Amino acid sequence: MYDVIWGDVTNVVDGDTFDLRVTHHGTHNKFPYNNQERIRIASIDAPVLPTAPGVRAKHQLELAISGKRVKCEVHSRDTYHRLICGVSKAN
Repeated sequence: MYDVIWGDVTNVVDGDTFDLRVTHHGTHNKFPYNNQERIRIASIDAPVLPTAPGVRAKHQLELAISGKRVKCEVHSRDTYHRLICGVSKAN
C-alpha cells in the first residue's frame, strides 16, 4: 500500500514533473512529507527541455493539471529528492 498525499499543482516543471502544495496526508502514511513537494509522475519519461517535443510535453501537462487538485500515490523518492508518484484527479 502506498502513502498518499493530496494538494494543488503550483508549477509544471517539464513534461513529467510538477510542484505540489500538499494540503492533506493519508492517515496511514509511513513517512512525513513537506508542505511543498516536487513530484515526478511514475511510468512517464517525457522528452527533455528545451527540445520541441519537450516543450510540447510540458504544455500538455500544464493543460492537464496546472492549478488543479491532484492525489499522489507515493512510490519512492529519487536521488533528486522528488517523489515518484502515481497521479490522479483528487475527489
